[in-house]
Amino acid sequence: MTPKKKIKIYLGDLVYETIDTNFTVPLNIAYIAAYVHARFPDSVEIKLFKYPGELENSLRTAPPDVLGVSHYSWNSRLSLAMIEAAKAHHPETVTVMGGPNIRTNPSDLLAFLSAHSALDYYIVHEGEEPFAQLIGKLLQDRPTLPQDVPGCARVENSRLHFLPVGFGEKSKDMVQPSPYLSGWLDGFIDNPKMIPLLETNRGCPFGCTYCAWGVAALSKIRRRPMEDIYAEIDYVSTRSSGQPVWIFCDANFGIFPRDIEIAQKVRSVMDQKGFPASVTLWHSKNTGQRNIDIVKTIGGLQQGYVAIQSTDPSVLRDSGRGTMKLSEFKKVIDHYKNQHLPVATDLLIGLPNETAASHLRTICEAFDLGFDTINIYNIRLLPGTDYETEESRKKYGVKSKFRPIFGSYGVVDGKRVMEIEESVRETNAMTEKELDDFKILHTLIGFAWNSGYLKPVLKYAQTLKINPGILLHGLANTGHPRLKPMFDQMRADSMGEWFNDPESMIRHYEDSANWNSLVSNFMKLYMLFLARLFQDPDTIETIHAELLKILARHVPAGAACDPAILDALTNVTALRICKDLFQDSFARKHQIPGKVASILFNRPDFDELPSVTYEIYRSPEIHSLCHSMLLPRREKDGGLSLHSIVQFLENGGDKAFVNEIRLPLLGNTALRTTVPSGLPDATSSATLPASEYH
Repeated sequence: MTPKKKIKIYLGDLVYETIDTNFTVPLNIAYIAAYVHARFPDSVEIKLFKYPGELENSLRTAPPDVLGVSHYSWNSRLSLAMIEAAKAHHPETVTVMGGPNIRTNPSDLLAFLSAHSALDYYIVHEGEEPFAQLIGKLLQDRPTLPQDVPGCARVENSRLHFLPVGFGEKSKDMVQPSPYLSGWLDGFIDNPKMIPLLETNRGCPFGCTYCAWGVAALSKIRRRPMEDIYAEIDYVSTRSSGQPVWIFCDANFGIFPRDIEIAQKVRSVMDQKGFPASVTLWHSKNTGQRNIDIVKTIGGLQQGYVAIQSTDPSVLRDSGRGTMKLSEFKKVIDHYKNQHLPVATDLLIGLPNETAASHLRTICEAFDLGFDTINIYNIRLLPGTDYETEESRKKYGVKSKFRPIFGSYGVVDGKRVMEIEESVRETNAMTEKELDDFKILHTLIGFAWNSGYLKPVLKYAQTLKINPGILLHGLANTGHPRLKPMFDQMRADSMGEWFNDPESMIRHYEDSANWNSLVSNFMKLYMLFLARLFQDPDTIETIHAELLKILARHVPAGAACDPAILDALTNVTALRICKDLFQDSFARKHQIPGKVASILFNRPDFDELPSVTYEIYRSPEIHSLCHSMLLPRREKDGGLSLHSIVQFLENGGDKAFVNEIRLPLLGNTALRTTVPSGLPDATSSATLPASEYH
């Protein structure tokens, strides 16, 4: 008897390869592969894909019976193009798509499937069980494609067939095969450029309106067995290539007491293996003390992270974050500070009922809370989220525009493909002009505060009870004859990158010249701003001088700037700016008054010391990076073009433009001098350092 032919299944979690960067392992499709193979071990042949070139080649040379692809905002059009390619090469291939990037009400599912005729099924929400049931139906060798698969939406004869899966009825315990322990991710964790993902639970009880994690259907939290989690941690630590970063993809790590035990398990691996060096995770929103315990346990953090998005209570309420407690966030922030660890936050612009005034208050309060890094993002309107629905758009007066997603473009089956970002550009509480006017302030926060270029002066301002946000807001609106034209150009560039609708954007890039410019010359505006500054370091000095003038105007009555401190901070700032990217590595010790060191290093215990020794240095790694990446460009082009500098910045070169500053160590104690000494003058041969949403 001839054995029945196996069903060949290809699963793709695709990414664009436009930019040389690290990617995460395809944990999502590996879960599906493990589940389906466990159900039908003798009837399926499954292969996983991350890179589109590999999948496209396999579609031509060995077409599958079933192709399943993931669907996120960063690979939507790429996945759809691959589905069309599959049908073009082998019309009998059954095509399936799943992921959060879709409106899930019946009328919109019908519209989506009708618009993409090459797509046979769309799996809404979790995919393991629906996909396995679909494979079970296909194994029955029916004459037509089945319409009765729970969780799998299908359109036939202009009619939607869809039976939703009731996730609220599922057990709180997730019992299914592990994608790691069953070997599906071996070929990926072997790759040092693939970051391991780990999952301990699914679901999110916080209904943030702009986030797909908090949709009502997935609000129930379900837990994976501890023995599987422990075994996976051991497996990755043994089988991986020793990647320096791991990511826990839970929406709320720390929401359960057991998460401390998981953190302890990770810490044991870090101690025994020497990796991962750091762990990325998203803390639970209202478990401040537990989050602190987890941070203490894992360690290995370069900085902490607490996403507040806004500090306005009404905005948080309308955004679905009204149950989150600022007091819990403050506990975690204070812990990082007590451990002398920097802490970052994310803010969003364009939230429901957020005004220009409340957004500026949020920025100022983020400085007051003590965040060392303040990242501010436009809100993407993600299909499947509440904020993206027609009801919310109408309720909050949301108007949007479209632009390319950086790095997300390529060619599939001979056709140009690119991803499109839809972002909030106006609400009934904030006009587009008000929103866009924040572009300069946000950029200056990134440059002056996050990257550290003007942070010494801004931190001194805080000691005078002057908020850095107010100073940078004043700088963004300066009339200085050298700075105003540059900022006006930034505003024009910002407005010019948006399209009113996706169709006009696609038509624009159908032109070969525009497409080639996108692929070869597209630059993020923040990186372009930095590149312009670094081409002319004197502009940085102009910005610094203008900031000092604005600071002088904001000194409160009864307070006074200390000229000696300002001079010392100005000298340190000047020493840090690199004016020769190809200079040799070095390390030089200098001294500053204790009061200045207290500001620079956020160390109040330095305040009473006569002086403190610090070190300015340029690492051999930075020296090597500049020579390997920039020297060939300079020799080829006869100089460094803006585009060359931008590409360098995008590939991690931002730290090369400023030398690093640190406290030398004697054992575990910072070297401190007791003999007063002045700073070296600025001519010394030294040079310092430089969401979707949660």
